[in-house]
Amino acid sequence: MAGAWNWPPITNMESIEITHSLPAIHGGRDGILWTGPGGSFFSSTAYAVFSPPGPKVGWSLLLVGTFKIPRHRFILWLAILGRLSTLDKPWLQHLGTTCVLCQDALPETH
Repeated sequence: MAGAWNWPPITNMESIEITHSLPAIHGGRDGILWTGPGGSFFSSTAYAVFSPPGPKVGWSLLLVGTFKIPRHRFILWLAILGRLSTLDKPWLQHLGTTCVLCQDALPETH
């Protein structure tokens, strides 16, 4: 169909609103090209379009330069973001509130 979008069957109202808000195609053939400076395809060029760089963080060199073991880098990254699985932040598991050695209740403060 010349001059129109070729959409699959639309089943919900939100999709209908989105398709009606798009401009019509006038002249020429529609296509998507992700090419680098030399005219060749590069996935990095497409990635840069869809995922623009985020803000710079001061701790990034800690993860890149100092630690070479991936597990250590991952744990450090979680610690920096405050996402370690601790008693006050259980993550994907239930952590008990009693001491594993003596079975006494653990204090509620650090």
